[in-house]
Amino acid sequence: MNASVMKGRTVLITGANSGIGKVTARALAGMGAHVILACRRREAAEAAIEEIRAEQPEASLEFVQLDLASLGSVRAAAAMVRDRHPKLDVLVNNAGVANMSRRVTADGFEQTFQVNHLGPFLLTRLLLPLLKEARGRVINVASDMHKYGRMHFGDLQLKKGYWVMKAYAQSKLANILFTRALAQRLRDRGITVNCVHPGAVATGIWPENTWYQRLFSRLLAKFLLSPEDGARTSIWLASNETGARVTGGYFARCREVAPAKAARDDRAAEQLWRLSEQFVAPGEQDHA
Repeated sequence: MNASVMKGRTVLITGANSGIGKVTARALAGMGAHVILACRRREAAEAAIEEIRAEQPEASLEFVQLDLASLGSVRAAAAMVRDRHPKLDVLVNNAGVANMSRRVTADGFEQTFQVNHLGPFLLTRLLLPLLKEARGRVINVASDMHKYGRMHFGDLQLKKGYWVMKAYAQSKLANILFTRALAQRLRDRGITVNCVHPGAVATGIWPENTWYQRLFSRLLAKFLLSPEDGARTSIWLASNETGARVTGGYFARCREVAPAKAARDDRAAEQLWRLSEQFVAPGEQDHA
């Protein structure tokens, strides 16, 4: 890849301090992009920036504080980016979480649903003016786990029968439905919207609160892809001509593939969109 292919372009990556996000940030900075690391913890982001600059002294990087578990933080981060930059060429919604037990954010939402879907939904919409200026690209990191999920529209917050995989699979299905609905809305605006399956990757989204969870993670890691392998499709979509031409696609191993039938349901995509709009509206209290 040409080291200057992304020169002059601005990229924002959520959760860029570790795993797939950090690998994506390193690669795109190495191609000449100015990369915004949108992360929850300043110390972790600054450590990642220092690590990347140790390898690439000329890398153009900045930190923006973003906690997807707080809609207020999402709004503040988007406002900061809009103040600092006239355009945004690529938005990579990469950050994610999976909780063994049900947790509720200060906004009143089940945390997996908010961090993996609702926060990125709001962030993307708030950054659309910058993306329109650049005729930019939105890349949502989903997962083949969506095949095991369904949208529990009667109980999106999973107040009944919470299970970590149930919550995670629903959120990944939501990523693809959001991609589909947004791509349709932006089809004539010059912005492309796609999502990726990174593969089964050894990342930090899975909690390790007990000794047996830590042991399970270590054993599982032996069979998982490296973050470098997992980031490959996101990097390719951000920098390759395909990412500027195709919209509404689901990609794995740098090629477009068909997601599960449930992820191609336009009625479900529209229902999720309408509910998400209601949820992120200031003062909205109905989190059913």
